[in-house]
Amino acid sequence: MRKALSAAAVSILLAAGGTVAAAGSANAATANAASAAAASSSTTICYKAHVQDIGWQGVTCDGGLAGTTGQNLHLEALTVATGGTGGLCIRAHVQSIGWQSWRCAGDYTDVTVGTTGQNLQIEAIEIQVGTGVYANAHLAGTGWQGWYYGSDVAVGTIGQNRAMEAIELMV
Repeated sequence: MRKALSAAAVSILLAAGGTVAAAGSANAATANAASAAAASSSTTICYKAHVQDIGWQGVTCDGGLAGTTGQNLHLEALTVATGGTGGLCIRAHVQSIGWQSWRCAGDYTDVTVGTTGQNLQIEAIEIQVGTGVYANAHLAGTGWQGWYYGSDVAVGTIGQNRAMEAIELMV
């Protein structure tokens, strides 16, 4: 029961932390999906994406897709929170800006990288989770990169002007 509540708490914090485009019933469904995913693990990672021309999507957890594929829409921002990992640090490489500063937080606290309202694409993400993190990015013109794992993982590209369109994360 404690595990399910932890994932639900991360999901609720993410939903409250920014403008979510989904309706209330969709948010409830997301929280239930997070609870189901956490039931099989003592750790969880939840995240939501701000997508070009769409805005903030709903929260997804533990390997779920954030962003889009096949629509040629780039990620502009990403909000991430962990549960049971001790927290995370994350930074984004953003078009015309470069690497943003590291942003860190403990468990059950939102961390947001990227930009909103500027139509700037995220090109790469670097994320650090002490218990380890899996990351997979979908890139414009390339598709899925494949899963990477470690306590410090980077996905995407730098210097290629290649937009990140979707991301999947697991702990």
